[in-house]
Amino acid sequence: MKWVLLLSLGICISPGAPPAKARVNALSQAQVDLWLRNWQRRLALDDWEIRAQIVRASELRPDTLGNLKWNSATKTATVRVLNPLDYDLPESEIPTDIEYTVVHELIHLQLSALPRDPVNRAVEERVVNRISEALFALDKGPSYRPRAAVTRLVSKDKSSSEASRMAKP
Repeated sequence: MKWVLLLSLGICISPGAPPAKARVNALSQAQVDLWLRNWQRRLALDDWEIRAQIVRASELRPDTLGNLKWNSATKTATVRVLNPLDYDLPESEIPTDIEYTVVHELIHLQLSALPRDPVNRAVEERVVNRISEALFALDKGPSYRPRAAVTRLVSKDKSSSEASRMAKP
């Protein structure tokens, strides 16, 4: 009798698949940390203390997929990556793109040893993108095709800097 009442009211409980947003959110902090440690080792950044954070779009600059903040004096850095809930990619492409963002930001960290030159920021970004794409293609295989991206660098001072990976409109 209860089922008849529920069905007549249009209420039905189904043990079906979870909503898409819940499935996308399955990417864990542990997975991002694993990618960070793996690429940190590969890029010989073992002398840095690097943290990763999954953050919502509201915590990043507009159209940003991730960013890096570092302090060369203390050799500390934080890589922030966009939460899967805020992505506009197909669900199956999101983990690869987040891992790519981690690699991209770690390459910026590797290049932080070079003198900062605001005039050459666009050149640095092209170099970071090319190195990221080459390393990722080697890791993922020749069929890998990265999402087109541009990055804006924002320098705060000589010991603390920031770089952001932005989605192309």
